[in-house]
Amino acid sequence: MVKISPLSLYIINRVVYRLYVLGILQSKFSLILDKRDTYVNNVKNENMDAVFNPIDFPSIASALDWEIHDLLPPDNSPYSDGTLVDKVVFSLNNPSDAEEVIVGMKDIGYFKKEKSLNDIFEYLYLTENMSEKRRVIKEILEKLVSNNILKLKNGKYLA
Repeated sequence: MVKISPLSLYIINRVVYRLYVLGILQSKFSLILDKRDTYVNNVKNENMDAVFNPIDFPSIASALDWEIHDLLPPDNSPYSDGTLVDKVVFSLNNPSDAEEVIVGMKDIGYFKKEKSLNDIFEYLYLTENMSEKRRVIKEILEKLVSNNILKLKNGKYLA
């Protein structure tokens, strides 16, 4: 695992989070940015020191239907003290990250219409061989239903 600046890691994780929420493939997003289809995958790769280029921030924000400030940490955050951190990227394997994505999907209106578990897996591009991510998403959905954040009606989730 490589080390990068906390600011770079923050921005990578914000972008990855938003891609999940909007249901956009990394390769498609790379092409939207007029980059090679592996661009976002390389930035996301924890074994590569690739980061998003600040010159691309306006394009990235626009493509995510955000403003540039949505990519950046809150004011007075300690992201520029010169230290380096392990590049640990946002992942649906991590329950707290997965919960943030599902809540983000709810916030953009994804669950206004009933969605089956398979609908959700397809939206997140979780193929059958991604069993760990699927398991985490299913557990998070169950948690959100038990906490009355989502409802389960006839095997389908809705807000």
